[in-house]
Amino acid sequence: MNAALFTKSTTGLILASGLIAASSVLGHAQDAPMALGTLATYPLSSAYATVPTGQATLGGHTFDMTSGNMVKLATNASASFAGSYQNPTAVHLLLNSANTYSWYDGTPVGTVVLTFSDGTTQTATLTVGSNLREWSLGGFGVVNSVTDVTPSTTTPYSTQVWTTTVLGGTGAAVLDMLTVPVTNANTTLTSVQVTNNNPFGGALSIDLSGLTVELGAAPVPTPQPQDCTRPGNSCNTPAADNSQAWKWQSPDPGTTVTNPNAKNTASATIRHKSH
Repeated sequence: MNAALFTKSTTGLILASGLIAASSVLGHAQDAPMALGTLATYPLSSAYATVPTGQATLGGHTFDMTSGNMVKLATNASASFAGSYQNPTAVHLLLNSANTYSWYDGTPVGTVVLTFSDGTTQTATLTVGSNLREWSLGGFGVVNSVTDVTPSTTTPYSTQVWTTTVLGGTGAAVLDMLTVPVTNANTTLTSVQVTNNNPFGGALSIDLSGLTVELGAAPVPTPQPQDCTRPGNSCNTPAADNSQAWKWQSPDPGTTVTNPNAKNTASATIRHKSH
């Protein structure tokens, strides 16, 4: 079981907590979808005319959308999701903002922090107009575009993966996928934390609708050189250590045994058995 904590960073107060299980279903592109658990309380269907459901493939990656809810983070709030994911190559988040007025354009308003089993962390900054934008594209005076859209193996980028209309309206509504590449190879990811640290305060919220970890192939051990030529690398077994067979061995069939320790009754010439 994995723990998820919803915290108010200015006071350290835990506002809500719940136990969530990282999905054991490995989907498209070796994804490990993470359920948002009890932290997700706002129905997507209250904002979007149509919504993805179940184990949904969005942008080529699988997300657990079975709850139908999103996590809405107000200013100075954060959500953490724990698990154990070996050899992650990227973390994908369905992430948008609401009330993203034009004066936020170019402003860092949040972070995504990845923590690994060795205690190291990797932080991605959420910047309005770069990798974060309004979910309702037709809203008046909002930032409805992003510039960081080129796929990269080192820096976060955004991809539009779901398009519908605003519930009860005609304006476009989107879900964007933020991809955070993992820059350290052969690591184990233990937690993902999303924080809204909007410096201006106000009504801007960061909306997390889905989360999945993309896994790479397990590293292949480097073969080590072996001095032993016996089958199964069995040169150092007790039987091999006490064997006297070397006394009668000859390099090639048909050659004469010259070892002085060989028994007198041994055949003078080593031959292969006939079949």
